[in-house]
Amino acid sequence: MLEQIETIKDLKKLSVSQLPQLCEEIRQKLIAEVSQSGGHLASNLGVVELTVALHYVFDEEDKIVWDVGHQSYVHKILTQRGENFLSLRSKDGVSGFPDCEESPSDCFNTGHAGTAISAALGLAKGRDALGEKYKVIAVVGDGSMTCGMTYEALNNVKDTDMLIVLNDNNMSIDENVGSATLNMSKLRVGKYDRNKERLKRFLLKIPLLGKPTYKFLRWCKRRAKLGYVRNSYFDNFDLKYIGIIDGNEIKDLVYYFTKLKNNVTKPTLMHVVTKKGKGYQPAEEDPELYHSLNRNGAEDNDLQSAAVVGDTLCDMLSQGKKIAAICAAMARATGLSAVRDAYPDAFFDVGIAEEHAVTFAAGLAKSGVHPFVAIYSSFMQRAYDQILHDVALQKLPVTLLMDRAGFVGEDGKTHQGLFDLSYLSQIPNMTVWTPATYRQLSDMIVLSAQADGPVAIRYPKRLLKEERGFDGKWIALTDAESPKLYILAVGAALSAAAQEAATAAEGVTAVEVTTVKPLDMALLQQIAESGAQVLTLEENVICGGFGQAVECALAELSKGKTRVHMLGVNDCFVKHATISQQLEQFGMSQQALAQYVADLLQKG
Repeated sequence: MLEQIETIKDLKKLSVSQLPQLCEEIRQKLIAEVSQSGGHLASNLGVVELTVALHYVFDEEDKIVWDVGHQSYVHKILTQRGENFLSLRSKDGVSGFPDCEESPSDCFNTGHAGTAISAALGLAKGRDALGEKYKVIAVVGDGSMTCGMTYEALNNVKDTDMLIVLNDNNMSIDENVGSATLNMSKLRVGKYDRNKERLKRFLLKIPLLGKPTYKFLRWCKRRAKLGYVRNSYFDNFDLKYIGIIDGNEIKDLVYYFTKLKNNVTKPTLMHVVTKKGKGYQPAEEDPELYHSLNRNGAEDNDLQSAAVVGDTLCDMLSQGKKIAAICAAMARATGLSAVRDAYPDAFFDVGIAEEHAVTFAAGLAKSGVHPFVAIYSSFMQRAYDQILHDVALQKLPVTLLMDRAGFVGEDGKTHQGLFDLSYLSQIPNMTVWTPATYRQLSDMIVLSAQADGPVAIRYPKRLLKEERGFDGKWIALTDAESPKLYILAVGAALSAAAQEAATAAEGVTAVEVTTVKPLDMALLQQIAESGAQVLTLEENVICGGFGQAVECALAELSKGKTRVHMLGVNDCFVKHATISQQLEQFGMSQQALAQYVADLLQKG
């Protein structure tokens, strides 16, 4: 049946009774193909029926905004990208997140949580101002109900014709935390539980009268839910509340969406409960593990930075250090699950609330406890003002542990960690360290607890296993006699590439840059006096990055005589591909770098 669905018009030709079979085919396609391509599996398995129902009822010109966007795979399959779905997250293939450049069916780019209601409200207000008639739907996961931005948007939706679908699966990546999600749980209690299924099975066993009785009771339930059910949690935002609906029951979803489609005159929230990982037992049993898969289902058993973070913090706590570990809904991914399990009193998961995490850490630092805030580089951008205003301005000793820095590969534009060196280095009182080895990462974590101001440690998922430690200075990996060129490389991948390029050429010294702010001025003075050229390498945008900082410093030290060449990311957003392909794209693969170095030496 799925093979016959080329457009949404084809979907609408099906009868409601055919939709369960279509949903099952889509679910099997997801399991088979995402297991090969890699990507977000559990969240998409949970929204199959919800997505099919939305497209079945609403029109092609209507706008669906997917919060976070990692649960948009079914939407992509139904909007003419199913045939090419195995290219998911591959170079020039289907993006893992909504992308307006990819398809007009994606009405808004999303990749971070908590943005959908704000974006949908803007679309709805713009529609009204222009006298247009399309519907606007925001699909919001309950994990996003921990985002402050969600409540800022809800505070402004009054009197707007829009539908908010709250997809409630009690999960973000880790299990949801905090009072907001506790309130979601309270809404579920007594209204949506196993008793519904028990009653259904009991009635259907009664000859003759059972089935009509069940249908009548279901009709009564539907009519009651479509009425104005008072709900103190959402009443304060002047929202019409519909719920709680089984988000994996396609016929119910079609019924409610059909009734709501042309009868919504004020902001309405439809509360659906779905099962993350539905239809695939391993994902149902461990939705956190199956939140995102590697390509071809490869297990990721190699040593990772997150494990070093967790082990180092646990070791410090075992020594009685007054420290705390903070994450934003990603304890396992950042390595803090080890702290959570061994030292729960020192662990804080604040939910998807990066801004709060940083200011909360500032308060802890003021109290005398040293906080470690573990948040991916891309997500730390959301807390820029808090880093600047609440931490750095007061010169508070807070350590920012920024995983997934640099190229992140298949997650693409919304998740690249390519801006942190620029936005952190411009902040007064901030120290920025960049480990290339696991030992350096561990050393930096320990040393940062002794700092008298904020420290940001930015690192990728994997580092080098060499035993090089950290003492605050850059490290010469090769030592050419009378070098003609210094390669200053930031990060593990570029450090390894620089060492190889320097080894293959004469007169080249490769340097591992372990601190971007402050710069190693002693080594830069030596370089300025040598008359050699300099090549900087960074997985970061060139604008405002490490290379420009080096160029500025050497301009003063050498009176403008030192030529500085920079390789990094040009003024663009980097699309999904493998990390190797992204390095190649910007001339920083080992082969491309070797050629670039050879050309520099030849030109003199």
